[in-house]
Amino acid sequence: MDLAEALLSIVFTSYTMERWKDIRDLLDSIKEQTFPRIEVVFVANRGQEQLMGKVEEYGRNRNMNLVTVLNRGRPGVNVRRNLGIERSAGQIVALVDDDVVLTGHWAEEMVKSYADDSVMAVTGPAVPLWEMSSMSWFPREFYWMWGCTVWDWDDLREIRNVGGMNCSYRREALFKAGLYRPDIGPVGKGCFKAGRWFFISGEEVEFCLRLRRAVAGRIIYNPRVPVYHKVYAGQFKFSNIVKRALNFGYTKRFLAGAYKKDFPGGPVLDLEYDHLKHIFCRMPLALLKEFPGKPADAGRKFLVALTATFFTGLGYCACLLYPAKKKFTGGTP
Repeated sequence: MDLAEALLSIVFTSYTMERWKDIRDLLDSIKEQTFPRIEVVFVANRGQEQLMGKVEEYGRNRNMNLVTVLNRGRPGVNVRRNLGIERSAGQIVALVDDDVVLTGHWAEEMVKSYADDSVMAVTGPAVPLWEMSSMSWFPREFYWMWGCTVWDWDDLREIRNVGGMNCSYRREALFKAGLYRPDIGPVGKGCFKAGRWFFISGEEVEFCLRLRRAVAGRIIYNPRVPVYHKVYAGQFKFSNIVKRALNFGYTKRFLAGAYKKDFPGGPVLDLEYDHLKHIFCRMPLALLKEFPGKPADAGRKFLVALTATFFTGLGYCACLLYPAKKKFTGGTP
C-alpha cells in the first residue's frame, strides 16, 4: 500500500439525537486533522433520519468528505459498524465512538503506523475527558468501565486486541476476517444472552482473536494516536459499576473458552491476568501512600477496586455456571 496515496475512512455510528453535541465535537476534530485524505462514514439506525440529516448538513457546511448510511435492518452497534465498513472506500478503515475527540495528528499518525507491512490493525490510548474535574479521582486501573485505556505505555508494542473506541484496520484484513459479529454486544434481540443480567460484549476482542486466526500480521498499540473519550457525571453510579463489571467478567470467561485453542502456549487472558496482579499487588501500596494526603480519594478508589473486582469475578464464575444459551464457537458469523 502506498501511504502517500492512502485514503483513511473513519467510521462511526450513533443511535440517538442526544449525542448530537458529541457528534459535532467529533466532526470538528476530524476536520482539524493534519492528514488531508479522509473519508467520514456515519451510520444511523432506522428512526434516526433526523439525526442523519443534521450530520449531512453539518458535513456539507464544513466541506467534509462525508457519507451517511441508514441501517434499515436489525439493530445493533456491530450491524451499523459493518454497514459503515462495507460502504467505506479507504485502504485503511478506522472505527471510533461517537463521543470521542481526536487529537490533531491522530489521522496522520494512524496512517504512518501502516508503514510496516506486517501491521494489520492499530489502536491507541483513550484518555478520559471528564465532564467535571471532580470526577478525575477515579482509579486508572478501572478506566475500562468508561471505554478508556488502563495501560500507561509510552512505547509502540504488539498487543492482543484493539480498543473499540479508537482503532483502525487494513481493509483487506477486515474482510478476510469476516467483519464484526452482529450477535454480540448490546444489540437487544438476537444477541448472546444468559438471562437478564449478562450478555456477551467485548466485540473488538472477539474480532481481533478471529483476525489473528485469519490473517498473518500484527496488531499494535501506538501511543501517538490518542483520543479523548467523554465520561459524563450521570455514568458515575454504583449500579453502572456493578453492571459493567459483571458483563466484563462474564464476557472474558466466555471468550477465553471460545478461543482457547488459538493460544496453546498460554492463556487467552494474559493481559487481564497481568492487570489483576497489578490490582492485587501494586494498587494497595499506592493507595496506602496516597491515603495521608488524600484520604477521601484513596478511600473511594479502594471501594471502586473492591466492588469492581468482586463483581468481575462474580461474572466470570457466572459464565461457568450459567453459560449463554446460544452456541458460540468463536468462528465467523
